[in-house]
Amino acid sequence: MTAEQFTCTRYLRTYASKANAKKAVEKAGFSDLPHVFAVSDCGRIFPVFIGERCAQEGTHFNFPTIH
Repeated sequence: MTAEQFTCTRYLRTYASKANAKKAVEKAGFSDLPHVFAVSDCGRIFPVFIGERCAQEGTHFNFPTIH
C-alpha cells in the first residue's frame, strides 16, 4: 500500500478506539501476528498487518496487509 492509500480509509473498517481495534484483531484470531495500529486523518484507528506470514494467514481479507 502506498501512503496515498492510507490517507483514504473509505474502504477500511476503522475503529473509534485502540481497544476496539484490538478486540477486532483478537476476534479475527490474528493477535499473534505482527501488526501496528495506524490513525486515519479523521482520527479513526485501524490495524495494519506486516509481513508475508500475515498474508499467508489471510489477514488481507479483513485488514490492510503489507509485505
